[in-house]
Amino acid sequence: MSKVKIGLVVATAMMLPLVAGCQKKAEGQVVAVVNGHEITQQELNAELGNAQIPPGADKKAIMAQLLQRVIDRKLLVGKAKAEGLDQSPTYLTQVSRAQDGILIDLLAEKSAKAVPVPDAAAAAKFVADNPSLFAQRKRYVLDQIAFPMSNDPALAAKLKAAQTMAEVEAALKSSNVQYKRGSATLDTASIPPDAAQKIAALKPGEPFLVPQNGQVIASVIKSVEAQPVDQQQATPVATQILRRKGVEEAMKKDLDAERAKAKIDYQPGFAPPAGKATPSPAATK
Repeated sequence: MSKVKIGLVVATAMMLPLVAGCQKKAEGQVVAVVNGHEITQQELNAELGNAQIPPGADKKAIMAQLLQRVIDRKLLVGKAKAEGLDQSPTYLTQVSRAQDGILIDLLAEKSAKAVPVPDAAAAAKFVADNPSLFAQRKRYVLDQIAFPMSNDPALAAKLKAAQTMAEVEAALKSSNVQYKRGSATLDTASIPPDAAQKIAALKPGEPFLVPQNGQVIASVIKSVEAQPVDQQQATPVATQILRRKGVEEAMKKDLDAERAKAKIDYQPGFAPPAGKATPSPAATK
């Protein structure tokens, strides 16, 4: 055997233990290996944390089921990568957006640790100052008409003068605007207190208009049901709302500081109108 061949045989023999040593095994914190990709106990615990487990359920059996779900996901991910989908512009854009959202959530969690828990007096004052969220909370059943937002001043004048839903419908028909009818429910606890006050002050059958995602929603109250918050629940709910407001204010303060020192260049036509308020971090997610 030539020296060259002997050298190749020796080199190959030396590499075999190294290759064997690089084989990943399902042991320790690694609960499974799928095509060389490790699934760790931490990853499985995260999956468990997002699952809704009924009381008294066999946790070990559920963990085994969740592991199969993770394995299936990894297999499909492998298939997608094999087809090059992880290099597509759509994927890269969505990954970037998801990463932004995760980092903003982590920043909010960090800010929350610095926000003090409101005391009982502050919670009691908030409950008293916002009856639409607590003692006077209501649930409305609404008749609605949805139509595209328009810059037509004549239509705007007709809608402003409309005192009934029939007049709203007539205004849309006269302006040849397509619309859809439907129904919805509205909980006053889900809207700002000042908006709840304005709705409560409407005359019976009087419509109110709300712009929403490029549309205008005209609504009229069909029925109302009182749903006051129990007094024992009011304080913890108020505490939670106040704390959330505190975090939002801290985040806005951080955003304002970052925007003040940032250098932002816009392509012509993309700059916001002068003086227009910028959206909050939550709104940009």
